[in-house]
Amino acid sequence: MVPVLVVDDNREIREALRLALEDAGYVVAEAEDGARALEVLREATEGMVVLLDVMMPRLDGPAVLRTVIDDTLLARRHAYVLITANIAAVPLEQARDRLRLAVPILQKPFNMQVLLDAVALAARRLVAA
Repeated sequence: MVPVLVVDDNREIREALRLALEDAGYVVAEAEDGARALEVLREATEGMVVLLDVMMPRLDGPAVLRTVIDDTLLARRHAYVLITANIAAVPLEQARDRLRLAVPILQKPFNMQVLLDAVALAARRLVAA
């Protein structure tokens, strides 16, 4: 099964997602912000599904996606899903980046089945690539 990286500055959200994903059979890593997430992704030896919060200190989700677009290896190796408490807070200019990387957006609080379905779809895209 493809591993999952949960990137959120809220420790409780990271923990809740980790527990739910582990219950579903995934191996889960965590990062508290986008800067740490990029370190983990660059060190990864296999593809990961990345659950990426939009609003974070240091480096937010949209900034991570802009970095990924400029790094072909990160763009091809990993699959991304944005998570946010406020979809309206996602800048419209990010739509182009999300489309290029096929990045869906999920609203907090999560419907856990919708989240697991999004992770499974992203994992299938990685395996098929």
